Amino acid sequence: MNLLRISLFGGVHIEQDGGPAQVKLSHTILGLLAYLLLFRQKTHSREVLASLFWGEFPQEKARNCLNTAIWRLRRNLEAEGVSGTYLISTPMGDLGFNTRSNYWLDVDQFEGQVGSILSVPVGSVSEQVIQTLEDASKLYTGDLLEGYYSDWALRERERLRCCYLDSLYYLVRYYSQNGSLAKALNYGQAILNIDPLREDVHRHMMRLYLRNDQRTLAVRQYHHCRQVLDTELGIPPMPETQALYQQATSETLQLPEDVNLTHQDQHLTIATLQDVVENVDRIRRSLEQLLEQFKINP
Repeated sequence: MNLLRISLFGGVHIEQDGGPAQVKLSHTILGLLAYLLLFRQKTHSREVLASLFWGEFPQEKARNCLNTAIWRLRRNLEAEGVSGTYLISTPMGDLGFNTRSNYWLDVDQFEGQVGSILSVPVGSVSEQVIQTLEDASKLYTGDLLEGYYSDWALRERERLRCCYLDSLYYLVRYYSQNGSLAKALNYGQAILNIDPLREDVHRHMMRLYLRNDQRTLAVRQYHHCRQVLDTELGIPPMPETQALYQQATSETLQLPEDVNLTHQDQHLTIATLQDVVENVDRIRRSLEQLLEQFKINP
């Protein structure tokens, strides 16, 4: 039996070994297949499916549209004269996807690998497990079923997006604890690219910058967080975030204990008197040059 490969992240894409490079079906029929795949552990009544996908039509026409869609799916996915390879029907006529068939589904792979890892404490996982999580996260090539806006699609999209963000934050925490600050920051930024309102991630990145003695970047992260919160929600950062900003701009920084730093890293000198003098001197020279440009000779 040929392998049927279905991707639902970033849209619906179907490929079949020994068949067309890309199985092409209408938007609605692909949505029907996606629904059967996402809820593949049970069968569904034809009345419910007809109403869900063709609810704008009278009942009889909606049922005919469903029957046509099923026929097209079988024609494109199953061998001629063979029924039930991928789509199964119960004696009552309910429809479902055959989970015993030879198929690969990106959502299934993603959930199967991620779900078993996220429940494990970050401090007790191996590098091999982390590699598995990173590989699974790469399956998330875009939001689930882009271009579909039914309630069921939106609910599943949000659920899987949260799962993906949880995976990224797990990687942030792992690499923070293991000293790979660049990787932790990269995964943190990946989260903010999707959900810029994650203030906890902004704070975590500020701590990472400070841990790496990058005070300017920590301050910039705070201002970015503040701007996003003000623009989108009209609220200021939380007191925890503001307190971290005050620590970042003070002469001596004491980081919170939850950053998992060594004892030597707990207190970092950020600015010294010499730094201040050099900054003032640099500003003075810049002002003198500016005044010189506007000087009017008698």
